[in-house]
Amino acid sequence: MNKKRILFISMLGIVLLCVGLFYSHTQRQANYAKTRELFAPIYEYSGRLTPEDQKRFTEFTSAIAGVEPSIAKKYVLPKREMLQLEAHSMTLYRNNPELMFVNSAPFHADTDVEPYRRHFSILALIAKTKLADLPTDSRKSILSHLETFQKRLTKNSVEVYIQEVRDTPFRPRQKLPTMRFGVASAPGEIADGILEADGLVFPEGAKRGVIQITDIYENVYEVDLDAPTGTETTEDTTELYAEIDRIFEHLTDAEFQRLSVLSKADRSAEIEKLFPPE
Repeated sequence: MNKKRILFISMLGIVLLCVGLFYSHTQRQANYAKTRELFAPIYEYSGRLTPEDQKRFTEFTSAIAGVEPSIAKKYVLPKREMLQLEAHSMTLYRNNPELMFVNSAPFHADTDVEPYRRHFSILALIAKTKLADLPTDSRKSILSHLETFQKRLTKNSVEVYIQEVRDTPFRPRQKLPTMRFGVASAPGEIADGILEADGLVFPEGAKRGVIQITDIYENVYEVDLDAPTGTETTEDTTELYAEIDRIFEHLTDAEFQRLSVLSKADRSAEIEKLFPPE
């Protein structure tokens, strides 16, 4: 094979590679454009939504969720834009936590949405932290603190649920309270008893026994239903919620920008001040 033929083949390979890369880039940009157009309506919703807006938003997100997986995987965005969409969406759910229950069947009116409000606050801050122009060590520090808040929130919510279970009346086939944030699994009902002519009854001196409740981190709680009631939670719910709200309101986009221009020592001091030891 002479030099001209080798050169021709090499040049042809380079041209084909460039054409392939250009086509791939063009297709990717086209997919990005379609995805931006698809998700653009989400940015039209913000703050506290009216019932009508909540209904429209839910119909919109339900339609997106119903797209076939093979089609959905084509709708992607660059990483930063995905994080921006996540930050906006989680903030929207933070301001309207009942949105996640709209399609629940049935939705219990007594469902406590307050833990979910703080859960979405943390998720929004995680996305914002990943977006922030911060050194890796500072970003990791903030994310670690936020994950700790998530674990504390889960533990608090599960402990509240356990107390609700203990306060449940002592009846045959008694259904447990509505599941709340942080609870991954729990018995549906307490069904111990003896079937007699008058129905399922408890013999004198009967005990309800012990049940297991698992949280979203796969921690298992052994709950003695015959133990005295009135056990306090590890930390005060109101104070925990207020602390998460304080973090959410403080870590604005402007605050992330301010942190990004501080010296390493000053930034570390500000983060420690924001997340004081428990």
